[in-house]
Amino acid sequence: MRLFKNRGDIYISKSGVNASKQAKILYLLLVFTVIFTVAFVIFLAQKYDSVADFFARGEVTVTEQAVPTDEDLLPKIEGKTNFLIMETNDAETELHYLFLLQADKDNLAYKAAALPLELTVEEQSVTDIFKQGGSAALQKQLTQYLGFEIDYQVQFKTSSFVEFANKLGSFLYIANEEIRFSGGEEDDSYSLHINPGEQKLAGRDINNLLRYYAQEEKNYTAENELILQIFTGLLNEKNYENCEGYYRLFVKSANTDITVRDFENGKNALEVFCTKNNDITVYSVNAETEDTDLSPAFEKELRGYFSKQ
Repeated sequence: MRLFKNRGDIYISKSGVNASKQAKILYLLLVFTVIFTVAFVIFLAQKYDSVADFFARGEVTVTEQAVPTDEDLLPKIEGKTNFLIMETNDAETELHYLFLLQADKDNLAYKAAALPLELTVEEQSVTDIFKQGGSAALQKQLTQYLGFEIDYQVQFKTSSFVEFANKLGSFLYIANEEIRFSGGEEDDSYSLHINPGEQKLAGRDINNLLRYYAQEEKNYTAENELILQIFTGLLNEKNYENCEGYYRLFVKSANTDITVRDFENGKNALEVFCTKNNDITVYSVNAETEDTDLSPAFEKELRGYFSKQ
């Protein structure tokens, strides 16, 4: 109960006076804070170019999350693998063409070297070695003669090569001149008509053009260029999607020592070469002979390209 001495006396609570003083103090603090903040921001803007300069004088860095590229997602591959590839008539009595191919996984490169069909090894022609012992014997003899390891051999007959190549599709080929030819033995004849300029090549034309360069023209430079275009053109990303089906057809079409395990172990390399087929470096080692022997210069160059060291 509060008592008033006289009518009209006013009671002023001490708590109300204190609240009013606190409000004035808070108001003054707010005004001061705003003025100080504005002044501080103006000062920073004039003295520093960025927030990073203020906090660490340029030592603050922003880390961006790298977005994986298609190349980052590809498997890592290494090493070199040499192949000996040949094609014969359907009776398997005559070689039509013969070449070495290296898949260089260290440098993402193909290296091709067409070999002369007249080549002799230890006084035997490559044709005679093949007739006597088949493609495996030729692989063994050439490994010893050339001085570097040939990892795998592949031998196609004409009909099986054409069938297999047709399954892989076609690729764009640019011919510098028109080629018209018809020849070969009666039971092993072939014909060829290539127009100058761009055209698509598939199984039959691929096979006959390789045979023409090897047997008729002995133009190993042109043969190598065609070999390299075959591999960069047909081993592509689309064909890799069905690589297991193509491998099954391959082992039915060719006489080869490439096993299922070899295929599985090589799938990473196959994926990279097929995916990046337009970015592969290619090398051509053009044959030179002295009679039926390889020239010393060509032998040296061949070893330089196909050795694995």
